[in-house]
Amino acid sequence: MKHVQLENLQTGELGRTVLTIGNFDGVHRGHQQILRRVRAVADEKKLPAAVITFEPHPLKVLNPEKGVRMIFPYAERERRLADSGIDVMITEQFTVELSQTPAEKWVVEALVDLLRVDTLIMGYDFSFGRGADGDAQQLIQLGRRFGFATEQVPALVVDGRPISSSRIRRLIEAGEVSIALNLLGRPFHVRGTVIHGDGRGGQIGFPTANLDVEADLLPHVGVYGAVAVVGGKAYGAAVNVGNNPTFDLTDLRVEAHLLDFSGELHGQPMDLHFLRRWRDERKFASVEQLVSAMNRDIDKTKQLFVDQKPEEWLS
Repeated sequence: MKHVQLENLQTGELGRTVLTIGNFDGVHRGHQQILRRVRAVADEKKLPAAVITFEPHPLKVLNPEKGVRMIFPYAERERRLADSGIDVMITEQFTVELSQTPAEKWVVEALVDLLRVDTLIMGYDFSFGRGADGDAQQLIQLGRRFGFATEQVPALVVDGRPISSSRIRRLIEAGEVSIALNLLGRPFHVRGTVIHGDGRGGQIGFPTANLDVEADLLPHVGVYGAVAVVGGKAYGAAVNVGNNPTFDLTDLRVEAHLLDFSGELHGQPMDLHFLRRWRDERKFASVEQLVSAMNRDIDKTKQLFVDQKPEEWLS
């Protein structure tokens, strides 16, 4: 997939394109439905399939006090767009000035003059421009005026509500990773590097990999069944997100006990894919009670892989 900055493009450089526009945080099942349609129309017309996305996320610029956290880092969004069959990813830097640009002005300058869009595919709730003054109806009218086709993809509804990135963020923040998995179409995951911990897990019979995570968003504190991917191989894992209150620690940690693994992990990159939430993190009265709870967590985690191998959860 080709990746370009909008401001670096020359007029008409990409030729005619089939385009969609959005933030695509998570590249969830609703996004995937739009991207499949972009790919299909592009194949039909023998044109490149292109996406315009924004960095940083508009809410980080316009409402920083909300502290919106991205489901995936920018590089992961790029990789998943490529996996969805997009030929060209066009990034535009989002600024306050851009947010104040009238919708028609931006369409003429970016879509018509610069990109020469052939077909624009929109999501069900698409809006843009100053005060979100551009909506699907206006784009249809602008398309008629400036010679590009428009199409709106209906919402993908699950449990009576459209799938959205904000809905998925709330689920992850609440620890509802199994519901988030259904909306994303794959497990929510974080990536990081295994670092040295304090060794307490090994001392009580559960060696853990402590992860220095790169994620903007973490699941709610608690214990999870997950898949760990390290060294190109997938393992079942019991994961704790929290601060180990039994040992009176206060810093937030992500620790994974890998099933059926032996070897050295320090310094290695690791992905953790969250499947199920088992329980809240709690302070136990004794190490023995903690060990008993961890044994139960591991037993439940093992059950996830009786009929489905760790790697099969990721396909």
